[in-house]
Amino acid sequence: MIRRKNILLVAILFLVVFVVTTNYLLYWLPRQSDVTITIEENIYLELKKLPIYYKINEAEIDDVGTLLKKINIVNITHAYNGIEKLWKLADTWPNKTQIVDIHSPQLGDILSLLSQAKIVKADLDHRGTQLKLLLTLEGGQQVIFKPKWYEIERVLEGPVYVGKDRYNSEIIGFYLSLILKKPLCPLSVIRQVSLRQDILPVATRRLIETSFTKNNRTCIYGKCFFCSINDPVCDDEHSILEGAVILNIKASLINHRSPWQRTYKKDKNAIWQEYSDSYCDIVKSKISKKRLYDLIDVSVFDFLIQNGDRHHYETFEETVLWLDNGKGLGNPYKHHLDILAPLYQCCMMRKTMYNNLLHLRGGRLVEQLRKIPNINKLITSEHLKAVDERLLIIFATIEYCKKSKKGKI
Repeated sequence: MIRRKNILLVAILFLVVFVVTTNYLLYWLPRQSDVTITIEENIYLELKKLPIYYKINEAEIDDVGTLLKKINIVNITHAYNGIEKLWKLADTWPNKTQIVDIHSPQLGDILSLLSQAKIVKADLDHRGTQLKLLLTLEGGQQVIFKPKWYEIERVLEGPVYVGKDRYNSEIIGFYLSLILKKPLCPLSVIRQVSLRQDILPVATRRLIETSFTKNNRTCIYGKCFFCSINDPVCDDEHSILEGAVILNIKASLINHRSPWQRTYKKDKNAIWQEYSDSYCDIVKSKISKKRLYDLIDVSVFDFLIQNGDRHHYETFEETVLWLDNGKGLGNPYKHHLDILAPLYQCCMMRKTMYNNLLHLRGGRLVEQLRKIPNINKLITSEHLKAVDERLLIIFATIEYCKKSKKGKI
């Protein structure tokens, strides 16, 4: 009898402990509805259930593809006729909707000149934090030369802004702007130069002072924030240095600090990273609606190539230009979603941009990119695949915005 009574008491005690413990856990542990899901997690959830509508390749008139096929970079002779006239033509193109006339019959001729016209003067370009040359081509046109630091197969690990500028990102960026029907990137082409034969004979004294010979190769290190004699760029064994030649725009540009600028410190977030839900309201109070739409357009462009270093931007006639795109194409296996912060925080997009993106769904974006001249020298298949994946992520972001009802898309 006593034994049965003890067993009963133990059972009652166990039940009391079980009930108390269960209630305690239910009270203190977060319930499923209380778990905070980040914006990025929501976007990736949308990606998993993305409607087939965003994956259909619809046959339609391929005006951009036709344009890319017409851009023929041909070999020119030293006595190419009308050089100054062509440079002056390019100077007339910039306005509030473009800096390149994509319909000009002379577009291919000007790109050919950029890649081959004789260099008559070479100097250091002190703008920015990395080594660049300011070259003057025959006919008086100034161009920027960004040298090749990495092979295109090189994968750069780390923050989105890690490493040096990638010359191929500038060139791919130029053509991508045409594909997006937003010709706001300057003309950019591949060019091979010889520091020994093409640059130093016409170089300024300050450029020559940063040149030296190492292992029978000519090298320069320049003068800039990150320039160092211990980290030069050099001709290869054939006395060739490859890079991107970028047309220097002859227009009065205004420089602005980006509202989505990073801190570039691992242990410190920017305001837009801390107050994600309300940050767009802060931006709206400081810039015009047109400017905000411009910055959202740029974020879409930057996300596709993973250029996460747009700490400043330039405007011409109140339009944001897509300049300085060298930090793209660093890692095809990583999608830095916070580049899209202007889009998913404001949930706004121009209808024209939305429609242009829709026209590139179902693999059409990669189809267009493959038509770029010398494409195999500029981008790997892994990066092309990544660009296509990022387009789907943009569509998932749009779906997130539609359901969150935060903005107008």
